[in-house]
Amino acid sequence: MFRRKSPLIVLGLLGAGMIAGIIDPAALMTGSAIVAGQTSASDKAAGREPLLDVARGQIPNDIGSDNRNNVKMTIENCAELGGKSLKLTFASPDSFGDRQARVSNWTGCDSLQFDAFNPGRENVRLTLTVRHKQTTNLQTRVDVPVVLTPGKNAIRIAIDRLVNTNGSAPDLSEIARWYFALESPPAATFYLSDLSLVKAGARPSVATAAAPVRRYRVTGTIGNMPVDLLVTPEEGFAPTGSAEAPVPPATKPLAAGDPARLARIQAAKMPSIVRPVMFDTPEADAILSALEVFPPDNPWNQVVSDWPVHPNSQNLIASIGPQKPLRCNTDMGFILVPPNQKRLDVKITGGTGESDPGPYPVPDNMPIEGWPIDYPRSSEAREKTLDDVARDRLQRGGDRHAIVVDPVNRMLYEFYQAKKTDSGWEANTAAIFDLKTNKLRPEGWTSADAAGLPIFPAVIRYDELRRGIVEHAMRVTVTRTRRAYIAPATHFASQSVDENLPRMGERLRLRQDFDISGFSPEVQAILKGLKKYGMFVADNGIDWALSVAPDERIPKLHEELRRISGSAFEVVQPASP
Repeated sequence: MFRRKSPLIVLGLLGAGMIAGIIDPAALMTGSAIVAGQTSASDKAAGREPLLDVARGQIPNDIGSDNRNNVKMTIENCAELGGKSLKLTFASPDSFGDRQARVSNWTGCDSLQFDAFNPGRENVRLTLTVRHKQTTNLQTRVDVPVVLTPGKNAIRIAIDRLVNTNGSAPDLSEIARWYFALESPPAATFYLSDLSLVKAGARPSVATAAAPVRRYRVTGTIGNMPVDLLVTPEEGFAPTGSAEAPVPPATKPLAAGDPARLARIQAAKMPSIVRPVMFDTPEADAILSALEVFPPDNPWNQVVSDWPVHPNSQNLIASIGPQKPLRCNTDMGFILVPPNQKRLDVKITGGTGESDPGPYPVPDNMPIEGWPIDYPRSSEAREKTLDDVARDRLQRGGDRHAIVVDPVNRMLYEFYQAKKTDSGWEANTAAIFDLKTNKLRPEGWTSADAAGLPIFPAVIRYDELRRGIVEHAMRVTVTRTRRAYIAPATHFASQSVDENLPRMGERLRLRQDFDISGFSPEVQAILKGLKKYGMFVADNGIDWALSVAPDERIPKLHEELRRISGSAFEVVQPASP
């Protein structure tokens, strides 16, 4: 028996003659094959401890509804996972797991790993819930979204990234119960390998958790010499198309943004900030010109002018409306605060547990969405002050977004349904973004925006219109979205699973052949940015509506933008790695 990295290397040792024969990986799939998912001395030495040992016939002992007709669980062979697998068939959304965890102490573990095969044509969305010693309610348990795309999936859940839904640290030394709940679609079938906890520092495994170690028979002739070899590949080799082929990353590494943009920002000097500065002032323009919003390789700063068109672009654009006009909302104002701005408690009224805890550097004059442009348009609001708007004395309600930026510390604070009261500020949701990093919201979390995205990086501002190009991705709303999201979005806001509807975070771009020469310099600045950086689907709302700062120095853009229809856009995606 030869032990080499590939059969081709073995054959190379025999000579350079022409090969006539086959490689048959299935011929050696016998009951004597070693199964990687079994609890064995080698598993323990490798730092792997099965949470669910499918290879030995273990199945979860709990179904959430206690209705066995909702979820059927059987051990079956799955060729895509290389052997025994847990087949789960859901007739309706339900959950499965262990009512009493077989491994109770998860501390010292690097990750929870398993492979899954989704034979369907749409994503299967699950939530892994972990209840532990300190779990007393929904806010003190761990919920982790898991998406199984069609085909084979290699899932790795980092243990050190687990947090309770309220953002606090869980007690992983005493796990009481874990289970997966089906979120969508309403009915689904998929297969799972062993679920294994991998100890910190353990050697990563390329083979799937439930895949047997295969031997390969190579038969044929080299010249006149008959060949019949039994080959055991070393770990890491897999013939093309086999179940053990290493899973490539979902996307290639993010490309850096425009170097000229970065050089311009770094050459500008950040002015001293000693008091809160409103967005619609020359002082704000100088600060914003020197503010680097997220690192150069952040999705908001990626140049997408050469990205390939999404294969379903035509249908996605059709669902939004190819004949509908582009438009803008003068909605998202903000305020810039000094690094020592006093921090205040803000009462969080939303019950989702998806708000970042305070206190927050909220100034007394934090602007509310639409101020000042939208309010003087109505006669009853013409005499109202910002304080009146902050207290909602007009009783308009609505989204009432509010945005605070700390340029020196490069931190962003955004609020949904913000309101000032006699006892202080309150908001439905609060989201904090570190503009120095690429960190996203936790999977499944919303933000002040439905997609879980920040709003401030997307806003079209006066200072960039004067420079002649909007140098970042923009934000667009559409009426109908899908129950799905794509990074950098982390949240959906729809019950529809129609694949012809855009996901939250879907990236659109103005076609490169669209003639912008007949537009004003300000609108050209927007259109150049839409060709270079594109825009993200960020919320449900008016179709094709961009967010513009409610800055009275910005000329009216609406009529010019309406000359551009949805057919001028296309959905794009990163190139395959």
